[in-house]
Amino acid sequence: MERDPLPGRMIADVPPLAPLPQIENTAFESTLETATHALHNDFKSGASQLADVALACFTQLTDAAVPLAVSQGDLWSLLVYAARRLSAARPSMGAAVTARLLYALKRIAECWKAANIDEQSLAAAAKWASDVLGDIKVERLTIGTRLSLSFVGWLLERQKEHLHRCGERLTSIRILTLSNSKSICEAMIHALSDLPDMQIRLTVLESRPRCEGADMASWIYTRTLHKSRLSVIIMPDCAVATAVQNIDIVLLGADCINPNGNVSNKMGSLAAALCAKQQNQNVSVVVLSDTEKIAVLGEGMEGHEIHPSSELSTAWTPETRGALEDNEHVQIFGEWFEWVPAELVDVYVTERGRLTARDVANLANEVKELKEGIFQTEEE
Repeated sequence: MERDPLPGRMIADVPPLAPLPQIENTAFESTLETATHALHNDFKSGASQLADVALACFTQLTDAAVPLAVSQGDLWSLLVYAARRLSAARPSMGAAVTARLLYALKRIAECWKAANIDEQSLAAAAKWASDVLGDIKVERLTIGTRLSLSFVGWLLERQKEHLHRCGERLTSIRILTLSNSKSICEAMIHALSDLPDMQIRLTVLESRPRCEGADMASWIYTRTLHKSRLSVIIMPDCAVATAVQNIDIVLLGADCINPNGNVSNKMGSLAAALCAKQQNQNVSVVVLSDTEKIAVLGEGMEGHEIHPSSELSTAWTPETRGALEDNEHVQIFGEWFEWVPAELVDVYVTERGRLTARDVANLANEVKELKEGIFQTEEE
């Protein structure tokens, strides 16, 4: 695995936390409340998109923190406080937000140290912080392409293996996926563009209750310039056992990957992986994910995200809804996410290349060290 270097321990490399300045009834508090509310209630964005939103909010909060600070230490404490609040806004999808903000804070601290900024040089500290966040925003624009190229590279290796094993070139691939992943959308577009001799049959589970799987299928089909080599089949979630009978790849996104390699994704992911493995020993379960979604143990794993019963019951007849909704003897299932065990995953394809479960554990440990070094002593 090729990955970016990180120092072993972070505690000595960041500024000490100063007492938090008063934030009540300030633009900083108002901006932070608005940002956390927006993250908590964003059910359309995937985890990476949610991290993009969090970074944009964090940039605004950096500007709002400057009038409250009288020193670099004050500014650092306000930034850490804001990052912790944003990270906790949506626990089930918080891994990417947490990692994004931790790496941003790490880079800010490194820039301050390299520039030898004096503790009282608030203006210089604020400018460096703003510049770092701007750089990160620009760099993030390439992540989707890097992730897509990793997936295309994996498909090319699969082609070579097929040629070696069967003596003929692999010219078609059958993929099953679900939910709505920006990473999967972009990977499909790149695969069709970069593999001109490849036919792709894409089966998409509609992903109840919001049917965002159908939205993803629409996004891919309308944007590709190679429709003649793409066929799309949309199936209801309940047909998953039939859907996986003739596929080569179960392609999953991820909202969170724990240190053991288990993957949290939209409900239906576990059934897809289990059914595929049971019916076809040659199928590959591939997790396509940004490494920011690799979480510290416990993060995004406590409790379940429960959604209103109306999200499921909207499709029912009025009579059925009247009989079952708000009935103390009837429970309407409202969970969206479930865990796919690492033993069902064949490969993690990321912007840093292909990872094994051991690689995932190593990256989780790096995030853990960052979190301990930057967040651990901050007072709530």
